[in-house]
Amino acid sequence: MPRITSVAGMAVLIGLAGVVVSCAGGDANPEGNPEEAARAAAAAALFTGPAGQSLNLEMTDLKFSTRALSVRSGELVEIALVNRGGIEHDFAIATLPGEKALRVEGKDTAVARGKNEIHAHLRSGQNGVVRLRASSPGAYEFFCTVPGHKEAGMKGTFTVQ
Repeated sequence: MPRITSVAGMAVLIGLAGVVVSCAGGDANPEGNPEEAARAAAAAALFTGPAGQSLNLEMTDLKFSTRALSVRSGELVEIALVNRGGIEHDFAIATLPGEKALRVEGKDTAVARGKNEIHAHLRSGQNGVVRLRASSPGAYEFFCTVPGHKEAGMKGTFTVQ
């Protein structure tokens, strides 16, 4: 028994030491990672004031309401998204230089997930808003990343003039 008690005692001491280290050191920013906080603040700033251009895009099962979206370079654009399909869908753009922000169901969320610079994932019936200011003219593909959807034709061209 004395050995179990001393092993248990060591475990408690190690646990307490971990708590003291994590409380004493680390990030000075109470919000967490300062880079992440700065990125979140920049994204939230895109939602202040009116957009210069507003677009609507509906998602239904295996198609978007349009296959072509066009915006002006440097202008603040708002894309209202709604998933009217019976299953999950998303709006993704793999590469789009410029500022970007995303809200789903009225809550700010990460604009990018994985390798895509814009990724708005919506369950059936959900809505979201992407705000962006594209900085480089060109043609970019938008698509649904749900397996098989892009291949079934759920894609389009996002043109920045």
